[in-house]
Amino acid sequence: MTVRQVIMVVAVLAACLALVVVDNGANSDTNSDVGIDSGINSAEVLALAPMPYISATDAITTNWFCPGVPANDDTISSNLVISNASETDISATVTLLSTDQAPVVSAVSIPARSHISLDARGGLSARFVSAVVEIIGSQGSVEQIVRHPAGDAVVLCANQPETDWYFADGFTGADSIEQIVMTNPYVDATVVDITFVTADAERSPEQLQGFVLPANSVVALSMDEQGARNEPILAVSIHASSGRLVAGRAQHYLGQGRLGYSMSLGASAMSTQWWFSDGEKFAGNTENLVIYNPSSRDRSLSIVFVNGSDSANSIDPLLITAPAHRVITVDTGAILNLPVGRYGIIVSTNDQDLGDSLGVVVEQVINRRDSNTVGTSVVLGAPLNSGSTMWSAPSGVTASEDALQIMNTTSQEATVSVLQIGPAGAVVLGGLEALVLPAGGVLSIGVPPGLPDAQIIVQSTTTVVVQRLLLRGHGLFGRSTVLALPHLPSPQLVESAP
Repeated sequence: MTVRQVIMVVAVLAACLALVVVDNGANSDTNSDVGIDSGINSAEVLALAPMPYISATDAITTNWFCPGVPANDDTISSNLVISNASETDISATVTLLSTDQAPVVSAVSIPARSHISLDARGGLSARFVSAVVEIIGSQGSVEQIVRHPAGDAVVLCANQPETDWYFADGFTGADSIEQIVMTNPYVDATVVDITFVTADAERSPEQLQGFVLPANSVVALSMDEQGARNEPILAVSIHASSGRLVAGRAQHYLGQGRLGYSMSLGASAMSTQWWFSDGEKFAGNTENLVIYNPSSRDRSLSIVFVNGSDSANSIDPLLITAPAHRVITVDTGAILNLPVGRYGIIVSTNDQDLGDSLGVVVEQVINRRDSNTVGTSVVLGAPLNSGSTMWSAPSGVTASEDALQIMNTTSQEATVSVLQIGPAGAVVLGGLEALVLPAGGVLSIGVPPGLPDAQIIVQSTTTVVVQRLLLRGHGLFGRSTVLALPHLPSPQLVESAP
């Protein structure tokens, strides 16, 4: 490592540990009061990491808000997976929301050390259907799965609605379809302002300012119909001036170097750091980091590539500027001294005074190519505060030689074990116990075929970031990519009085 990079990596790794505060209050412009557990120093509590997580402390209820599934096309199927890793049965209330239809509410039970899979459409016919899952008296985790002819997608669900949502990478080139799916789970309307950025300019169409999301509704906007047709760069910002919402993005790629389908939850905040555990430089692949700066100030950024003791550590950080209200794309294949293989990526802001923002939003796009076949995957990075020693995959993984990609975010060597939840509890998978992960290194873990569908747990002796590479289904080439869920400490919540 060069001296310059050692300084950069140490600074980045030192900032990874944090605590998280969650507000599960009602839809309001004023947040609920948050009571801090006596064991937590409020001065140590930082902003909510803008990604879902599993609380490492007990809670009376656990809420999950899923971004929605297509529900008017019989060639597309979808499921909600609710996992229970505990020793006791749990119950949950599932509310399905759509457009111009009353919410459909049902009660379900999830036996101990198991999971259930539900039809995410619930018999409803609508453009999109979203689910709210309230787990009562205990904890569980929830993901949604979309099975699309162009590729399957496992999608994270949010812990709570937010006032702001961001999407760095959008694409409508070759008449590709991008839909922004917004869910208002409350009994009052939510009002939002929507802005998007193309390669040419930032736009705030009049029809998207003061846009009303009716109570208990799901609204999908096709971006080509909003003036963003055939755009290879398309970032989106959503701000609720009244109320809160959950926002997801559905993409069907049809050409110009991209093919496939993806569905993802947006970023609910900007961050000063973004971590990617599966950087790839292989023949035929293209990898791009898409960086969106929604703030009114230019941001100075550093991009660090790490792979433990590998020669990837010898390259200096890439220093770039992210202009205000614009999108920049970094083609990692154009970095000549970046060695072939896998590596971790850390994108950090260098600014001391962040002014009116908390950083930027970064997504990674990989187009994997085999002859004339392309598979496109897009993943939002893991933000500051989200590193953890335990990660969960509620819907499991698909068997492959590179099913799990793990990055050590510390300067200490780690050992990693992979477990699966079954009738006997959490059991280590054969051959996947105490695997060595170098300091600042990455580890690719294969999962053998024949495993039952069940929740996967990754445990580490140091803080790590975990991404899943999933088969796309339907015999399609390539991978889809999604983060696992980190287990993070959360102070006990006290809701404000009505």
